[in-house]
Amino acid sequence: MTARRRRLPVRPQWAVSIAAALAVVGFVGYAQWNGSPERVQFSTSVQQVLADQVDKLQREQDELRAQIATDEAQVQKFQAASTSSSSALAEVNRQLGEARLAAGLTKLSGPGAVVEIADSKRVVPEGENPANYLVLADDLRDIVTALWASGAEGIAINGERLVATSSIYAVGASILVNTAFLSPLFRIEAIGPPGLNDRFVANPAYLVRVAQRIEAFGLEFGSAPADTLELPAFIGNTRLRWAVPSETGS
Repeated sequence: MTARRRRLPVRPQWAVSIAAALAVVGFVGYAQWNGSPERVQFSTSVQQVLADQVDKLQREQDELRAQIATDEAQVQKFQAASTSSSSALAEVNRQLGEARLAAGLTKLSGPGAVVEIADSKRVVPEGENPANYLVLADDLRDIVTALWASGAEGIAINGERLVATSSIYAVGASILVNTAFLSPLFRIEAIGPPGLNDRFVANPAYLVRVAQRIEAFGLEFGSAPADTLELPAFIGNTRLRWAVPSETGS
C-alpha cells in the first residue's frame, strides 16, 4: 500500500503560526479522511476554511523550499572554496558536516528496520469506541520510542524525518508529524544496527500498549529488518528562539 501525505507549508522566517495551523485543521483533516467512514464519524469537531488559504500556505512552502535549495548551494560553494585555503577551515567544515548529520539535516542510508501499521479492518461492534480500531498518535509515539531505545540512529514516518524538534500528535481525526498531515498506511523506517527489529519487538515501549492494541483490535501491523534504507533530510524549522549557548563560568 502507498502511504498518502500532505504537507502544510512552513511559514516564512522558519515558523508556522499556531493560528494558521488551527485554521487549516478542519479542511485538511476532512480532505484526507473522507474515504474512511469510521474516521469521519469519529471526528466530531471539524472547522471549515477557504481552499484558497490552503493554496496560499502551499505556495509559501514551495517558495521556502526553493530558498533552502539556493542557500544550501551557496553554503556548499563557500565551503568548497574555504577548504582549499587552510586546514583549519577544513576541520570546521568537517565538524559542520557531523553536526548536520546529527541534527537530521542530511540524508541517511544504511541498514535497519521497517514497521508498518494501519487501521483495523474489523467491523466496529455496536457500542464500541471507534477510536480503538484506529491508529492513534500514541501508537506512533510508542513505536518511535521503542525504535530509539533499540538503537535507531535515524527515523522517518511516511517520509517525514524525525529530529529533536519533531512532534507527533492528533489534530481532529488526523495525525500531524512535523508540518505534514499523515494518514494510514503508516510506514516507519529506522536506520540502526543489526538486530534492530528483534530488539524493537521485544522492547517494553512497544509491548506494554501497542502490541496489546494490535492483538485486541486487529490493527494491521508488520515489521521486518531491512538491508538498506534511504531516509530524507529534515526540511523545516530548527531555529531556537529562546535557547542560547551557555557560557561556562570559570
